[in-house]
Amino acid sequence: MKPVLAAALLAALALPAVASAGAPIHLVGQNASYTLTLSKVRGHSVTGATGRLEFNVRNTCDAYTVSQKMTLLIRNQDGTLSRTISDYDTWEAKDGRHFTFLLRQGNGTSMKVEDQGTAVMGPKDGKVTYIVPKGRTETLPAGTLFPMAHTRTILEAAEAGKQGIDPPLFDGTSSRGAEHTFVAILQRRQPQHDRFADLAKLPSALVDIGFWPRTEKDDEPDFRTQMRYFTNGVSRDVRLDFGNFVMTGKLTSLAILKNACPSSHRRPDRASAKG
Repeated sequence: MKPVLAAALLAALALPAVASAGAPIHLVGQNASYTLTLSKVRGHSVTGATGRLEFNVRNTCDAYTVSQKMTLLIRNQDGTLSRTISDYDTWEAKDGRHFTFLLRQGNGTSMKVEDQGTAVMGPKDGKVTYIVPKGRTETLPAGTLFPMAHTRTILEAAEAGKQGIDPPLFDGTSSRGAEHTFVAILQRRQPQHDRFADLAKLPSALVDIGFWPRTEKDDEPDFRTQMRYFTNGVSRDVRLDFGNFVMTGKLTSLAILKNACPSSHRRPDRASAKG
Protein backbone atom coordinates (compact mmCIF):
# COMPACT_ATOMS: atom_id res chain seq x y z
CA MET A 1 0.00 0.00 0.00
CA LYS A 2 0.97 3.63 -0.56
CA PRO A 3 -2.02 4.62 -1.55
CA VAL A 4 4.60 3.78 1.46
CA LEU A 5 13.33 8.41 4.68
CA ALA A 6 16.29 10.39 4.14
CA ALA A 7 19.44 8.46 3.26
CA ALA A 8 21.11 9.62 6.45
CA LEU A 9 18.63 7.62 8.51
CA LEU A 10 19.68 4.34 6.93
CA ALA A 11 23.24 4.82 8.16
CA ALA A 12 21.92 5.09 11.71
CA LEU A 13 19.97 1.84 11.60
CA ALA A 14 21.15 -1.25 13.41
CA LEU A 15 19.20 -4.30 12.31
CA PRO A 16 20.03 -7.54 14.18
CA ALA A 17 21.43 -10.33 12.04
CA VAL A 18 18.93 -12.94 10.92
CA ALA A 19 19.92 -16.42 12.01
CA SER A 20 17.85 -18.31 9.47
CA ALA A 21 16.56 -17.88 5.95
CA GLY A 22 13.12 -17.10 7.38
CA ALA A 23 9.64 -17.98 6.21
CA PRO A 24 8.89 -18.07 2.47
CA ILE A 25 7.01 -15.06 1.14
CA HIS A 26 3.49 -15.84 -0.08
CA LEU A 27 1.34 -12.76 -0.65
CA VAL A 28 -2.26 -13.61 0.19
CA GLY A 29 -5.63 -12.38 -0.95
CA GLN A 30 -7.12 -10.21 1.77
CA ASN A 31 -9.86 -7.83 2.82
CA ALA A 32 -8.40 -5.41 5.35
CA SER A 33 -9.99 -2.34 6.95
CA TYR A 34 -8.21 0.42 8.85
CA THR A 35 -9.55 3.24 11.01
CA LEU A 36 -7.54 6.43 10.44
CA THR A 37 -6.98 8.99 13.19
CA LEU A 38 -5.03 12.24 13.27
CA SER A 39 -1.70 11.82 15.10
CA LYS A 40 0.28 14.93 14.15
CA VAL A 41 -0.30 18.38 12.63
CA ARG A 42 2.31 20.63 11.05
CA GLY A 43 1.21 24.25 10.66
CA HIS A 44 -2.36 25.44 11.16
CA SER A 45 -4.26 24.54 7.99
CA VAL A 46 -5.66 21.29 9.47
CA THR A 47 -7.20 21.14 12.96
CA GLY A 48 -8.77 17.68 12.85
CA ALA A 49 -9.12 14.59 10.69
CA THR A 50 -10.61 11.10 10.71
CA GLY A 51 -10.83 8.48 8.00
CA ARG A 52 -11.07 4.92 6.82
CA LEU A 53 -8.98 2.79 4.51
CA GLU A 54 -10.18 -0.36 2.73
CA PHE A 55 -7.55 -2.58 1.11
CA ASN A 56 -8.65 -5.64 -0.87
CA VAL A 57 -6.46 -8.09 -2.80
CA ARG A 58 -7.53 -10.98 -5.02
CA ASN A 59 -4.88 -13.62 -5.70
CA THR A 60 -5.48 -15.46 -9.00
CA CYS A 61 -3.33 -17.82 -11.06
CA ASP A 62 -1.54 -15.16 -13.07
CA ALA A 63 -2.20 -11.85 -11.36
CA TYR A 64 -3.14 -9.77 -8.34
CA THR A 65 -6.23 -7.58 -8.49
CA VAL A 66 -6.12 -4.80 -5.92
CA SER A 67 -8.81 -2.34 -4.84
CA GLN A 68 -8.05 0.41 -2.34
CA LYS A 69 -10.45 3.08 -1.07
CA MET A 70 -9.49 5.84 1.36
CA THR A 71 -11.93 8.33 2.82
CA LEU A 72 -10.71 11.35 4.79
CA LEU A 73 -12.87 13.89 6.65
CA ILE A 74 -10.74 16.96 7.39
CA ARG A 75 -11.57 19.93 9.61
CA ASN A 76 -9.88 23.05 8.32
CA GLN A 77 -8.57 26.05 10.24
CA ASP A 78 -11.76 28.06 9.59
CA GLY A 79 -13.88 25.23 11.00
CA THR A 80 -15.20 23.93 7.66
CA LEU A 81 -15.21 20.21 6.88
CA SER A 82 -13.98 18.69 3.64
CA ARG A 83 -14.31 15.08 2.52
CA THR A 84 -11.79 13.50 0.18
CA ILE A 85 -12.25 10.04 -1.34
CA SER A 86 -9.60 8.19 -3.30
CA ASP A 87 -10.48 5.03 -5.27
CA TYR A 88 -7.53 3.06 -6.65
CA ASP A 89 -7.84 -0.16 -8.69
CA THR A 90 -5.03 -2.18 -10.28
CA TRP A 91 -4.34 -5.45 -12.08
CA GLU A 92 -0.77 -6.73 -11.81
CA ALA A 93 0.63 -9.74 -13.64
CA LYS A 94 2.70 -12.03 -11.42
CA ASP A 95 5.47 -12.20 -14.01
CA GLY A 96 6.11 -8.48 -13.46
CA ARG A 97 5.48 -7.54 -17.10
CA HIS A 98 2.00 -5.99 -17.22
CA PHE A 99 0.11 -3.58 -14.99
CA THR A 100 -3.14 -1.65 -15.41
CA PHE A 101 -4.30 1.14 -13.12
CA LEU A 102 -7.17 3.52 -12.43
CA LEU A 103 -7.11 6.30 -9.83
CA ARG A 104 -10.22 8.38 -9.12
CA GLN A 105 -10.49 11.18 -6.57
CA GLY A 106 -13.26 13.46 -5.39
CA ASN A 107 -15.73 14.05 -2.57
CA GLY A 108 -17.93 11.01 -3.20
CA THR A 109 -20.66 12.90 -5.01
CA SER A 110 -18.32 13.98 -7.79
CA MET A 111 -15.36 11.77 -8.71
CA LYS A 112 -12.69 12.51 -11.33
CA VAL A 113 -10.28 10.12 -13.03
CA GLU A 114 -6.78 11.39 -12.21
CA ASP A 115 -4.63 8.62 -13.71
CA GLN A 116 -5.49 5.64 -15.90
CA GLY A 117 -3.51 3.45 -18.24
CA THR A 118 -1.29 0.43 -18.82
CA ALA A 119 2.36 -0.25 -18.07
CA VAL A 120 4.54 -2.91 -19.70
CA MET A 121 8.04 -3.97 -18.61
CA GLY A 122 10.45 -5.53 -21.11
CA PRO A 123 13.89 -7.10 -20.66
CA LYS A 124 15.64 -3.70 -20.51
CA ASP A 125 13.07 -1.06 -19.57
CA GLY A 126 9.35 -0.37 -19.74
CA LYS A 127 6.69 2.01 -20.94
CA VAL A 128 3.52 3.53 -19.52
CA THR A 129 0.71 4.49 -21.88
CA TYR A 130 -1.83 6.76 -20.22
CA ILE A 131 -5.50 7.02 -21.07
CA VAL A 132 -5.63 9.86 -18.54
CA PRO A 133 -3.79 12.18 -19.10
CA LYS A 134 -4.72 11.44 -22.71
CA GLY A 135 -1.83 10.68 -25.05
CA ARG A 136 0.88 10.77 -22.37
CA THR A 137 3.64 8.16 -22.32
CA GLU A 138 6.55 7.63 -19.95
CA THR A 139 9.58 5.34 -20.06
CA LEU A 140 10.16 3.15 -17.01
CA PRO A 141 13.79 2.50 -16.00
CA ALA A 142 15.18 -1.02 -15.78
CA GLY A 143 14.29 -2.69 -12.51
CA THR A 144 11.02 -0.82 -12.01
CA LEU A 145 8.63 -2.78 -9.81
CA PHE A 146 4.85 -2.71 -9.69
CA PRO A 147 3.17 -2.47 -6.25
CA MET A 148 2.76 -6.13 -5.26
CA ALA A 149 6.25 -6.97 -6.53
CA HIS A 150 7.52 -3.96 -4.54
CA THR A 151 5.88 -5.37 -1.39
CA ARG A 152 7.40 -8.80 -2.03
CA THR A 153 10.87 -7.27 -2.53
CA ILE A 154 10.59 -5.40 0.77
CA LEU A 155 9.63 -8.58 2.63
CA GLU A 156 12.42 -10.57 1.00
CA ALA A 157 14.93 -7.86 1.98
CA ALA A 158 13.70 -7.97 5.58
CA GLU A 159 13.96 -11.77 5.66
CA ALA A 160 17.53 -11.49 4.33
CA GLY A 161 18.47 -9.11 7.15
CA LYS A 162 18.96 -6.06 4.92
CA GLN A 163 18.76 -2.57 6.39
CA GLY A 164 17.14 -0.97 3.38
CA ILE A 165 16.54 -1.01 -0.36
CA ASP A 166 15.76 1.63 -3.00
CA PRO A 167 13.93 0.08 -5.99
CA PRO A 168 12.07 2.28 -8.49
CA LEU A 169 8.29 1.88 -8.29
CA PHE A 170 5.45 2.49 -10.69
CA ASP A 171 2.02 2.28 -9.06
CA GLY A 172 -0.13 4.44 -11.34
CA THR A 173 -0.76 7.25 -8.85
CA SER A 174 1.29 9.78 -10.81
CA SER A 175 1.44 10.91 -14.43
CA ARG A 176 5.23 11.33 -14.09
CA GLY A 177 6.01 7.64 -14.46
CA ALA A 178 8.20 5.72 -12.01
CA GLU A 179 9.05 7.08 -8.57
CA HIS A 180 12.20 6.62 -6.55
CA THR A 181 11.56 4.81 -3.27
CA PHE A 182 13.77 4.47 -0.25
CA VAL A 183 12.72 1.69 2.12
CA ALA A 184 14.29 1.59 5.58
CA ILE A 185 13.81 -1.69 7.44
CA LEU A 186 13.66 -0.58 11.04
CA GLN A 187 12.84 -3.73 12.94
CA ARG A 188 12.21 -7.41 12.31
CA ARG A 189 10.06 -9.25 14.83
CA GLN A 190 9.45 -12.95 15.38
CA PRO A 191 5.85 -14.26 15.63
CA GLN A 192 3.97 -13.14 18.71
CA HIS A 193 0.44 -12.96 20.05
CA ASP A 194 -1.93 -11.00 17.83
CA ARG A 195 -5.68 -10.46 17.99
CA PHE A 196 -5.81 -11.64 14.37
CA ALA A 197 -5.05 -15.36 14.36
CA ASP A 198 -3.82 -15.25 10.75
CA LEU A 199 -0.96 -12.97 11.84
CA ALA A 200 0.00 -14.56 15.16
CA LYS A 201 2.33 -17.20 13.64
CA LEU A 202 4.08 -14.93 11.15
CA PRO A 203 7.27 -12.87 11.44
CA SER A 204 6.98 -9.19 10.55
CA ALA A 205 9.10 -6.15 9.80
CA LEU A 206 8.57 -2.46 10.54
CA VAL A 207 9.39 -0.46 7.41
CA ASP A 208 9.50 3.22 6.52
CA ILE A 209 9.07 4.19 2.85
CA GLY A 210 9.70 7.55 1.20
CA PHE A 211 8.50 8.34 -2.34
CA TRP A 212 10.28 10.87 -4.57
CA PRO A 213 9.96 11.98 -8.21
CA ARG A 214 12.90 10.62 -10.21
CA THR A 215 14.83 13.91 -10.19
CA GLU A 216 17.75 15.10 -8.11
CA LYS A 217 16.05 18.38 -7.20
CA ASP A 218 13.79 17.12 -4.42
CA ASP A 219 15.23 16.66 -0.93
CA GLU A 220 11.94 15.86 0.82
CA PRO A 221 9.74 12.95 -0.24
CA ASP A 222 6.37 13.66 -1.82
CA PHE A 223 4.86 11.11 0.52
CA ARG A 224 6.06 8.94 3.37
CA THR A 225 4.48 5.92 5.00
CA GLN A 226 5.35 3.46 7.72
CA MET A 227 3.80 0.10 8.53
CA ARG A 228 4.49 -3.30 10.02
CA TYR A 229 4.47 -5.84 7.19
CA PHE A 230 3.81 -9.51 7.88
CA THR A 231 5.31 -12.12 5.56
CA ASN A 232 1.92 -12.76 3.92
CA GLY A 233 1.72 -9.12 2.76
CA VAL A 234 -0.75 -7.93 5.41
CA SER A 235 0.17 -4.68 7.15
CA ARG A 236 -0.80 -3.08 10.43
CA ASP A 237 0.36 -0.10 12.55
CA VAL A 238 0.11 2.11 9.47
CA ARG A 239 1.36 5.71 9.48
CA LEU A 240 0.54 8.03 6.55
CA ASP A 241 2.48 11.29 6.34
CA PHE A 242 0.74 13.81 4.06
CA GLY A 243 3.14 16.66 4.87
CA ASN A 244 1.00 19.10 6.82
CA PHE A 245 -0.62 16.30 8.84
CA VAL A 246 -0.07 12.63 9.75
CA MET A 247 -2.68 9.89 10.08
CA THR A 248 -2.33 6.62 12.01
CA GLY A 249 -4.13 3.55 10.70
CA LYS A 250 -5.37 0.80 13.06
CA LEU A 251 -6.22 -2.57 11.53
CA THR A 252 -9.83 -3.14 12.61
CA SER A 253 -10.90 -6.10 10.46
CA LEU A 254 -9.08 -8.72 8.40
CA ALA A 255 -10.17 -11.64 6.25
CA ILE A 256 -7.61 -13.81 4.48
CA LEU A 257 -9.07 -15.03 1.20
CA LYS A 258 -8.65 -18.41 -0.43
CA ASN A 259 -6.25 -18.57 -3.33
CA ALA A 260 -8.44 -18.51 -6.43
CA CYS A 261 -5.96 -20.62 -8.37
CA PRO A 262 -5.90 -24.44 -8.09
CA SER A 263 -2.51 -25.64 -6.84
CA SER A 264 -1.87 -27.52 -10.08
CA HIS A 265 -2.07 -24.24 -12.02
CA ARG A 266 -0.38 -22.03 -9.47
CA ARG A 267 2.58 -19.97 -10.63
CA PRO A 268 5.36 -18.59 -8.44
CA ASP A 269 4.61 -15.13 -6.99
CA ARG A 270 8.07 -13.89 -7.80
CA ALA A 271 8.28 -11.57 -10.77
CA SER A 272 10.49 -12.92 -13.55
CA ALA A 273 11.08 -9.62 -15.35
CA LYS A 274 12.84 -7.05 -13.22
CA GLY A 275 14.82 -5.36 -15.90
